[in-house]
This record gives sequence, structure tokens and C-alpha cells, in this order.
Amino acid sequence: MTPDLFMVRLTFELPRLYALSRRRRLPVRESDLGYLLHCAMKELFGADAPSPFAIERSAGRYAGVLAYSHRDHDALKAHADAFADPSVHSCCDLQGLTSKRMPHAWKDGTRVGFRVRTCPIVRMSSDGPRWKKGAEVDAFLARCWKQEGANVDREEVYRTWLLNELDRRGAQLIHCEMKAFQRQRYVRRDHSAERRAHVVERPDALLEGVLEVRRGVDFTSLLRRGVGRHRAFGFGMLLLKPTG
Repeated sequence: MTPDLFMVRLTFELPRLYALSRRRRLPVRESDLGYLLHCAMKELFGADAPSPFAIERSAGRYAGVLAYSHRDHDALKAHADAFADPSVHSCCDLQGLTSKRMPHAWKDGTRVGFRVRTCPIVRMSSDGPRWKKGAEVDAFLARCWKQEGANVDREEVYRTWLLNELDRRGAQLIHCEMKAFQRQRYVRRDHSAERRAHVVERPDALLEGVLEVRRGVDFTSLLRRGVGRHRAFGFGMLLLKPTG
């Protein structure tokens, strides 16, 4: 039986999040909100931290978050109440935490609209003149380097990237538009014993369109996993809506 999947809604108080960042010795001016939310949710909910997630709004003092989780709001709140540090506990409006159960099965051939914030990067399979094997590279730059001298359309590259991501996981891309793009600098911790913070630069593209469920049994797994890389930091959550 397919495990339950829930969509949860959370609200965080931004000043408390940035105070958490300072306590963790992250460079606040460089820290992206997605990373701070990831840190807070890991401390609140441990191994059950919702992921992937999408920042719904971040106006004023508050940030709204939608996320997929295998736990409902009651189970998440119970864990935070029992185990979270009080200073982290106070970052989130746990009384306002809500959830809904997602469908267990999706009918093959169903078409749905979607919106997803993506980090469209590819891992290079071999050394090259401008990259090392295994390097994570913006899919657009990778295409430019391979087609040196040719005109390359960023939106088309990202559309193809998303098509391949969905095709491997039970869905077909029908239509896609890039609604926003920027290159962003993000804070990440390395895997050393000291867990040093460092800054990386990555593409940030908001894609919207229509997809078709090809293997309904896999579609919930796609929602649960998310799309692309850096899914734990605010990328890759497929938000669905009716077509038309």
C-alpha cells in the first residue's frame, strides 16, 4: 500500500529565523531563506521534516510555507512539542499548522496544471575545458559550452531539463513556460567535521505549465520526492492546479 502523503502549511516568524541563523554562525546577509527554513524544520521535526517545500510568501515579519510530508500536522506538532529547542519552537506558529491528505492514486492520462521552483543543474559526466567530472553546472551553461557559437534559448533548455526529470518519474510534460529566472547565491554547509558554511551560486527558475500523469502509481512518489536538486532548500515542490 502506498504510504500517506500530506500537504502541510506552516508559518514562520522571520526575525526569529534570522536570529537562529546568527546563533548557527551563518553569514546572515548571504543566507537564503530556503536554507534557514530547512534548518528550522530539521530542528523542529527531525527526520520527519517536510520536504520538498515551497515558500508561498515572505512579506513583512512572516514567511508562509507549503510542503509535502509523510506525517500530518498533529504528528509534526507532537514531535516539535516534545523535542524541539524552545528558541526554535517559537519560530513557527505550530498552533496554526494545518495539513490535508493527498490522493493515494492518480488516474493514468490525467492532466494537471503545475508550478515549480527549480534549480535546473546537470552533473557533468566527464572532464571538459571549463568543468571537472561530477561538477554541478547550470543546464543552460552546459548547453552553451557544448554548442559553442550557437544561439541557445534558456527557456527551451530548462523545458527540456524538466521534461527529462518528469519522464523518468511517471509524468509527461505537455506545456511549460519560464515565469521568472535569477541566479542566486546560497549558503550551504560542507561535509567536514566542522561543517563549515560556504556560498554557492545556482540558477533559480520558476516554471509553470501542464503535465500528464503517465504512471499513476509513480506520480505520488514524484510529488513526495520533488523535482531536480536542492529539494531540501525550497526547490522542486510540484504545486498542482486544475487545467484551464
